[in-house]
Amino acid sequence: MKKLWLRKEDKTGERRVPITPAEVVELVQAGVEVTVERCNQRCYTDADYEAAGALLTDAIWQQAPRDTVVLALKELADSTEPVAHSQIHFSHTFKGQEGAKEMLARYARGGGAIYDLEFLFDTQGRRVAAFGYWAGYVGAALGLLGVAHYSIKSTDFPALQPFSDRDALLATVDTALQESGWDDGSLSVLIMGALGRCGSGARDLIASLRSEVRVTAWDLPEFTAADKPIRESLAHELFVNCVYLREPIAPMIDADLLSESGRLKIICDVSCDPTSADNPIRVYDAITHLHAPFVRARGEGEAVFVQAIDHLPTLLPRESSQEYAAALFPYLFDFVTSDAPSSTWVAARQRFEQALVSYGLR
Repeated sequence: MKKLWLRKEDKTGERRVPITPAEVVELVQAGVEVTVERCNQRCYTDADYEAAGALLTDAIWQQAPRDTVVLALKELADSTEPVAHSQIHFSHTFKGQEGAKEMLARYARGGGAIYDLEFLFDTQGRRVAAFGYWAGYVGAALGLLGVAHYSIKSTDFPALQPFSDRDALLATVDTALQESGWDDGSLSVLIMGALGRCGSGARDLIASLRSEVRVTAWDLPEFTAADKPIRESLAHELFVNCVYLREPIAPMIDADLLSESGRLKIICDVSCDPTSADNPIRVYDAITHLHAPFVRARGEGEAVFVQAIDHLPTLLPRESSQEYAAALFPYLFDFVTSDAPSSTWVAARQRFEQALVSYGLR
C-alpha cells in the first residue's frame, strides 16, 4: 500500500485538482494515507479535503518519505534540485519540449520517476483521462471573446479570471458577441480536429450560445486534402486548433500565410505545443497566460492574435476537475493499492525510461 501526497500546484492560476474530496474518501477507506499540502488556490478548500479524511500539512513534497507517490496536475517549477519521488503529473518532457532534458536530469540524479498523465493509456491505446473536452470548450469561448474584444477595443485584451460554472461562461460570451455586433451569424469559426474530444468541446460551446455563430468543422479528411498552410483559415474570423499531436504534421498556419489578406483575427491554439519542433501553428514561440492571454502572431499583414494558454480548463475548475478525477481514479486506485500495477502504469514508466535514454541520461 503506497502513500499519496497531493502537492500544491506551482503554476500560477491553476485551480484544478487531479482528485477531489470524493476520491479521497475512497482512498482513505481502502487504507491509503493521503496527505494534502495546504493551498488556497484550489477549487476545493483544505477543509473539504480534511473532512474527506486527508492529512493536511504545511510541509512540502520534498519532505515526504521517499516511498510516497506525489500527485499534481502541472509540471514542477524550474529548478536543478534532484527529484527522488515518483511523480504523477503532466510533465511536458516527452515530446522534445524546451527544457525537457534539464527537467529529466533532475530525476536521473535523484532516482525519482515521472508517470506522465498525458501518457496513461488503457489496453485499447486510449488515454485513460483527459481535459481535452473542457480545453476545447473554454478555448472556443476565449477565441470568441478575443474576436469580440478585438473588434471594439483593439488589442488591449484583459486578464482572465475563473468562471463559477459553464452558465456564467456562456453568458459572458453571449454578452460580448452582442455588444460587438457579432451575434447575428456573420462570425465564422474554423475548428480543426473537430471530431476529437477537444473539438467536441469547442463545437458544444458554440452550439450552447444564444448568439448565432457559423462553424466549419474539419478533421483528418479535410486536413489531408487541403493545401498547407491552410488558406481556408483566412476565410474565418476565428481558427481553433484542436488537433492532438502524436506525430509531426504539416504546418497549418505560418507567417507567410498571415501576410496575405483575409478575415482571420484570432487563432486559438488549444493543442498548444509552441516549444516543440512539430508545432503546426508556426507564428508564435511561447505559451500565453491568464494575465496576458493573447500575443500578436508573426506575419506582415493585418494583426492576428494567438491565444495559447496551456491550462484552459482551469477557467472552469470544478466541472473539469470532477470529470477528470472520476476517469483517472480507477487507475490511480490500482497504482496506490496494488503490489503489481497494471499495464497502464508499466507503460508509463517505460515511456519515462525511454525519455531518459533519448537524452543520454541513462
